[in-house]
Amino acid sequence: MEPAFFGNAVKLMKAHFWKFSQATLSVYFGLILGLILALLLANDAMARPRNMNDLKKISENLLSTDLKYGSIPSIINPSYITVQEADLSIDRNEVVFIVMMRDGVHIYPQKIMVWHQVVNELIDDYNYIVTYCPTTGTLVAFDASMKGLNLIFDPEGRLYEGNMVLIDRNSGSLWLQELGMAFEGPLTGRGLPTLRVFWTTWGYAKHVFPKAKVLNPPNSRKAYGRDPYGSYLKKNTYYDNDVTVYPITHLDRRLHKKTPMLCLELQGNLLGIDINYVKKKGAVNFFLGPLALVAMHDTDLDVVRVFDRKIWSEPFLFTRHNNQLIDIHTKSVWNPAKVIAIDGPMTGSKLKEFFGHYSMWMAWSSINPETKVIPGDGEVSEELLSQTPIGDNVQPENTPQAPKDQK
Repeated sequence: MEPAFFGNAVKLMKAHFWKFSQATLSVYFGLILGLILALLLANDAMARPRNMNDLKKISENLLSTDLKYGSIPSIINPSYITVQEADLSIDRNEVVFIVMMRDGVHIYPQKIMVWHQVVNELIDDYNYIVTYCPTTGTLVAFDASMKGLNLIFDPEGRLYEGNMVLIDRNSGSLWLQELGMAFEGPLTGRGLPTLRVFWTTWGYAKHVFPKAKVLNPPNSRKAYGRDPYGSYLKKNTYYDNDVTVYPITHLDRRLHKKTPMLCLELQGNLLGIDINYVKKKGAVNFFLGPLALVAMHDTDLDVVRVFDRKIWSEPFLFTRHNNQLIDIHTKSVWNPAKVIAIDGPMTGSKLKEFFGHYSMWMAWSSINPETKVIPGDGEVSEELLSQTPIGDNVQPENTPQAPKDQK
C-alpha cells in the first residue's frame, strides 16, 4: 500500500470535516476502509476480492470440531529422503503430492500429510507451506514469505464449509485454506501466492522425478500406515462415498459432492474441472470468459493440465487420436508433459500453462458458488471436433508410463 494514499485520504477528510454530521462521517470512514481493503486484495497475488462483510461471515460461521488448536501438529523443519529410500516403504498406488519448490521438486506422501496437514518450509530465507485438508481433499501450497515476514502456519482446529482454518504464529490471524486469505486478525484481507502442485500416485511420481526430495515421517507415534478418514486405494470410504462428516450449507448438484476437482482462478473467472472426466476424454476444449483453454491428460504423471490453446491469434482445437493428442488444424502431435509439440508442422511450439489446486467439488463450489465447471456450458462440442477428421496416418506414440514395480 502506498503511503501517499493514506496521506491524501487524511487531507481529504480534514478539508471536508465541517460538512459532515457524525452519521455521515461513519459512512465516509466505512468507504475509506473498504477502499483500503480493496487495494490490499488487489495487490496480493491470488487473493480474491471480498468485502468486510464477506470476511466477517466466515468468522461468524466457523464450525468447532473435537480437535483444538495444537491437536494436529504441523511439521516444522521437515527432513527428506531420496526416492530410492522412500520406495522401500511406499506402494506404487499410494497418493502423493508433488510441489515445485524453490530448490527443486518435493514429494509429500498423503499418508504423512493426513496426520499433520501443514508442512512449513524455509528455503533460502523464504517460507513456504504445503497444506492438505482431508475432509475436503484440498491440496494447496503457498508462498508464505510475505516480504520477509515468513509466516509459520498451524491447523487451527475449526472448519468453514468443511474446509480447514489455518492460523499463523506471527500475528494470530485466521486464514481459510481454500482461498489462501486471512479473514480475521491483523492480516485480514491479505492473500498468499500459490505454488505449482500435482496430485498423483507414487508410481508415476518416482518415474517422472527420480531425483526429488521425499518427505520423511517425523519422529512421532503417528500411525502413518493408517488413514483415519478411510483410503484412496479402496472404494466406498470417506473419500468417495456420500457421507459428509461436517455440514455443507451450499451443495451444488452439478457434480457429485466428492468429485476430485482441479480448481483455478483465471482473470477473475473461477473454474472447477472434473479430473476424471478429462482423463477419460484425453483432451477437453473450452472457453472461460475471454480465454480459449484446453485441459489435457498428462499420461506421464497421470494428472490433468490446463493450457491456453490460442496459437497464432487463433484458438486451436485438440483431440485424442490413437492415444495421442493432436491439434485438428495442423495435425501436429503434442506432449502435455513437455508442454510442446513433438511432431508435425508445429514441432517445438509451446503452450502457456495455467496452474491451480485440488479440492472436492463440495468445498470448492460451496465457497465459490459462481464457479464455472467442466463438463459444462463452455465446452466445445464433439460435433465441431469431428468435422475435421485426423486420419489414420498419425502413428501412435510410445508414451512412457510409470513402470510396474516388483514389490
